[in-house]
Amino acid sequence: MSMKKTDLYKNLALVTAQRMKNSAKTPKLTATEKATSKKELAKANPLLASLMGKAKTK
Repeated sequence: MSMKKTDLYKNLALVTAQRMKNSAKTPKLTATEKATSKKELAKANPLLASLMGKAKTK
């Protein structure tokens, strides 16, 4: 007796969900880390800096 296709997909979904549950969670950034990462992004990308309101006018 072989497994039905729906049983195989259900098993695959359960395995995937279990892996996601057990995967290492990434640490959340603190406010100071967010601020520095935004500043670094703004320095690297002038268009982003202008959208953020930190563009330097010449």
